[in-house]
Amino acid sequence: MKWIVGFVALVLACPQGVRACPACADAIAASADIADDVDNFPTAMNQSIYLMIAVPYGALAIGGFLVYRGCKKNAAYRNALQIAGGMSSPLMVQSNQGAT
Repeated sequence: MKWIVGFVALVLACPQGVRACPACADAIAASADIADDVDNFPTAMNQSIYLMIAVPYGALAIGGFLVYRGCKKNAAYRNALQIAGGMSSPLMVQSNQGAT
């Protein structure tokens, strides 16, 4: 088992050079050579790749922030119920209301 972990670590420690697909490699090379903006296809391709990378991370960050803010507001609400009701737990408030 140790030799498998060692082999995987060795493979991951010695990465090979990765080549871009021919269309992307040509687009990147051509974007540096273009002096005018008549043919901005390579630049548009690069920007679309950046957009495809940024949008999921941005959506994840916004969703994470909303969950964090909701949990924080929920904790403040539970603390307010606990202080106002004099109960030991907000769950007791729910169980007492259901009994009547």
